[in-house]
Amino acid sequence: MFGIISMEKSLENEEIIFRKLQEHIDHMPVGFPRSKTGLDIKILKQLFTIDEANVALELSMLPESLKRIYPRLKKYGYSMDQAGNILDTMIGKGIIFGRKKKYYSKLQYAIGIFEMQGGRLTRPLAEDCKEYGIRDFKNEFIKKNVPAQIRTIPVGRSIIRENFTDTYDNIRDLIMNTKGDIVIHNCVCREGLDLLGKPCKVSDLRETCIALKGIAKSLIRAGKGRVVTRSEMFALLDEFEKAGFVLQPENCRQPELICCCCGCCCGVITMLKQFPRPADHYTSNYYAAVDTSLCIGCASCEKRCQVNAVSVDAEKAFVDTGRCIGCGLCSSGCPAGAITLQKKARVKVPPPDHKKLYSKILKKKLGTFNYAKVAIKYMLGIKV
Repeated sequence: MFGIISMEKSLENEEIIFRKLQEHIDHMPVGFPRSKTGLDIKILKQLFTIDEANVALELSMLPESLKRIYPRLKKYGYSMDQAGNILDTMIGKGIIFGRKKKYYSKLQYAIGIFEMQGGRLTRPLAEDCKEYGIRDFKNEFIKKNVPAQIRTIPVGRSIIRENFTDTYDNIRDLIMNTKGDIVIHNCVCREGLDLLGKPCKVSDLRETCIALKGIAKSLIRAGKGRVVTRSEMFALLDEFEKAGFVLQPENCRQPELICCCCGCCCGVITMLKQFPRPADHYTSNYYAAVDTSLCIGCASCEKRCQVNAVSVDAEKAFVDTGRCIGCGLCSSGCPAGAITLQKKARVKVPPPDHKKLYSKILKKKLGTFNYAKVAIKYMLGIKV
């Protein structure tokens, strides 16, 4: 009887620890909301051991040195070297963030932990993550009046000279202006659906995620992905455009990631398509327009659209601007030149870089006063 009671108590404590971890990750700029069906805890248990969950609970959302973190971990009986080894193992599992010189922080669920599971996904985890995204996460990831983590920019051949494209909306300029290595790696969304027996309907290509700057360095250190030259990257972009992938860079002028996405696999687009007017919840400076006098009703635009924004009726194409996210796939695939991208009257200039983007998201989430409190606590060495 005592053994049964002890086991029940242990399971109860485990549930408490994982609930605390869910709440801890939920405090990140983009949170990890509680699931009514328990999917949040199921996901965490597949990612973290109970010891790793306890360690993650002692990390802040901003990077801290091992020396600063260690006093919080001493209560578990670890030496500093042991604590460092556990944290390094957790980086290797893609469940926390780490930098050189032993700096660590907790990692948000997405874009973050989920994307880092590339090459590590199991079928149960893929299934739970997909369901969680549809049921619980979409309203956290996509919020009106809160800066999006990623945005849509036009594919190369949809840009016309009359519509001047700013550097931050031009994929080739983004690649050329980025310093350091460029890493291409597998899309975790497609990998997950492959495991579920639902392969991509658009293409057999899997290496479709582009990492730049800090994220590229992290992937190289982890031995993930492969480094490509700029010329190789431009050739790949031509392949992606031909296949029909939407370009989705991080929502800043110096992005650290660019996703090349489709409507059947991409978690973001899948969530987005559930809203009646996806364009209202997304960041893009363009929309598609049809010149019906040129349209031949071939429906290539309808087939290439990944958000169901284009339809053909009475042999003429029609664009639902409430759904259009300005990717330009319809335009680049139109043999008659009847569909073009138009610049929106109100252009959104993205934040300068990764750090400014997430500061802006967190400020919107917390409000100015609470955002300032977080900054002060961090400066004082208090966990945030």
